[in-house]
Amino acid sequence: MNPRTPAIPAAPSQMTTSATRAMLHLTNGTAIIPLIRQAGIDGTTVPWDDVLHEGPVPAGLNPAALRERRATFMASCGWGSAEAIGRKLADRDSALDRALVGSPGAAPIDEIVLWFEHDLYDQLHLLQILDRLPLDGTPRVTAVPSSDYLGTQPASRFTGLFAARADVTSSQRLAARDAWVAFRSDDPRTIVDVLPRVVELPHLRAALTRHLEQFPSMQNGLSRTEQQALEVIASDVTSVHELYRASHHGREDAIFMGDAAFIAHIDSLLRSSRPLLRAGRPTRALTLDDDVNLTTDGQHVLENRLDRVRACGIDRWLGGVELKGTGPVWRWDSGRVRMA
Repeated sequence: MNPRTPAIPAAPSQMTTSATRAMLHLTNGTAIIPLIRQAGIDGTTVPWDDVLHEGPVPAGLNPAALRERRATFMASCGWGSAEAIGRKLADRDSALDRALVGSPGAAPIDEIVLWFEHDLYDQLHLLQILDRLPLDGTPRVTAVPSSDYLGTQPASRFTGLFAARADVTSSQRLAARDAWVAFRSDDPRTIVDVLPRVVELPHLRAALTRHLEQFPSMQNGLSRTEQQALEVIASDVTSVHELYRASHHGREDAIFMGDAAFIAHIDSLLRSSRPLLRAGRPTRALTLDDDVNLTTDGQHVLENRLDRVRACGIDRWLGGVELKGTGPVWRWDSGRVRMA
């Protein structure tokens, strides 16, 4: 399983075993749903798929408007039609809404179980969900242990993971609301400000810091993903497939990015007015089967002799922040842990 594949959720799946409590399981994708089933865990399962670390997630949009914005963005990336993506996101949201307010003729949901991991991809899902939940009351909300990748676990471990689930406290839900507002703000300094206030959610500070590292750096305008990729290419790894594995899986504390999102980052360095990369087949869409090499400008950026934003321009959303043009744009100062 690639836990970070930007798939769009299928319709909710109803478990068939008898249940003493009506449960809604929200998962980090479709891949772990068969494992939940094999473990004999009762309830309805709904995958909460959206690549929230890519593209616009601006403040001021209600859930319906945000779904439309996200569907439009993901369609622009070639990940499906906007209509199909929008319908699936609406199905996902409706399942949560029904769990909270009930549905005529259906048994009320007694418990919402969250199946999310420690990485940025999953932690942003967790924020989005917890922001929509009340601070206390019914239904009960629990989360399974999240320090490892669920998709790499055998089905035999899922019974134990389920048994080890813990209640999501009011203070954790409040911290998630605070962080979700910061993530969607058009001023990324609010994320820096919120970091000390999210200790109730043990993996969130590291995940949000990793998000901040996707902003252009003070040194050369590269994001961390771009920096790692260029360093690996400079070491003579030219296959995009191997580049993805070496620069992301090989260098991240927590893997969060699927290959499609990674290719989009690399492609932006290939097709700018001053390309930092060149491909063997430059006229077609980049794939994992292609090879890429540094251009002279790419080497100069890697050596901090040229700035990626000033040379190439940038057109990217990170949460609520739009980065566009050749500057000035928000930049991440890793040494001082601040935005400037």
